[in-house]
Amino acid sequence: MPTFTHHSLELINPAFDSELVDILTELEYLRRLRLSGTTPAPLFYQLKQIFHMLESLGSARIEGNHTILADLVENRLEGGVQEPADQFREMENIERAMTYIEEQFSPGAPVTERLIRELHSLTVAALSREGDPTPGTYRRTSVRIAGAGHLPPDFLHVPGYMEELVHFINGDDPPKYDLIKVALAHHRFGWIHPFHNGNGRVVRLLTYLLLIKFGFNVHAGGRVLNPTAVFCNDRDLYYRMLAQADTGSLEGRETWCIYVLRGILEELRKVDRLADFSYLREKILTPALNHAVERQMVTRQEASILSSAVRLGIAKTGDLTRTMPDLTSGQRTYQIKKLVERRMLRPITEGARQYAFGFSNNILLRGIVRALLKEGFVPSSLNANGAGS
Repeated sequence: MPTFTHHSLELINPAFDSELVDILTELEYLRRLRLSGTTPAPLFYQLKQIFHMLESLGSARIEGNHTILADLVENRLEGGVQEPADQFREMENIERAMTYIEEQFSPGAPVTERLIRELHSLTVAALSREGDPTPGTYRRTSVRIAGAGHLPPDFLHVPGYMEELVHFINGDDPPKYDLIKVALAHHRFGWIHPFHNGNGRVVRLLTYLLLIKFGFNVHAGGRVLNPTAVFCNDRDLYYRMLAQADTGSLEGRETWCIYVLRGILEELRKVDRLADFSYLREKILTPALNHAVERQMVTRQEASILSSAVRLGIAKTGDLTRTMPDLTSGQRTYQIKKLVERRMLRPITEGARQYAFGFSNNILLRGIVRALLKEGFVPSSLNANGAGS
């Protein structure tokens, strides 16, 4: 039977020849690197929405949600007319919490217990199976984690441990420790298990928040982050790595840090490619549009107009009308208006006569997800049956 063993929360100093030092060195370079990508902002924002969806699905599946990516995509295409089922609401909650982080939290700002409790409230709101009877409140009973050798601390000690964790995160330590804090804080939160339910989803949101806190910007000109991909690709490995850190040993905690930060490094290497518009156009947008044409989701005329938007990134009205030389002026206006109404063309601002290719909330999403899968941006574990087929 598991017993509780206290372990101190403290930073680690890896040896110079440790793999962790190599990983930290490259992550530090990426953190300081100011991306000067060529992907237009309207396309970047849509990519971010899709990666929020992927992040929410991965986090929910770790906790036992059996939704696959293809089902989630189809649910999003239904337009939200019906009240979402519990498993879809769970993912909507995670996405809502990610948006809350981006809107309410500034890079470098202190993390507070109040913020963590708010993330919990957002995560478990209106859920039955994966809800919590006391949203935003630390647990008031002792718990066990199924299948784990670690017994979380008695509920009476949770407030003290959480206060210590927040102090650790906000500590005035040299920046070289920031990323080690990201990994160790993730483990420590799970080790405390502060809430009755939803701890896994909240700690992965906390990881997202800490990456933003420590300089991995996600706004226009920044990055698309998908840290849960590190954990959801192999759920069993995730739990084995947590168990190693649970021992409290230096070796176990360093192994955990290597696992987390190596995974984050690999994800950043992948998604930073999307900042290159030529890559995005060739490998993601064009295949997605071709997929829609092949399945007769759009007409050849519509595809010709959309191809111009894909090719240019930001297309003026004149660029689009030149693809319709055989139509009258009124007919060309009608074709553009119809694509705007279907959200396949997006005015870059309200009433603007410049447009970006729209793909995040219409039938083109199927092809986008299919292309992202093919290019390795989506863990295959999220969609065992294949997406977009």
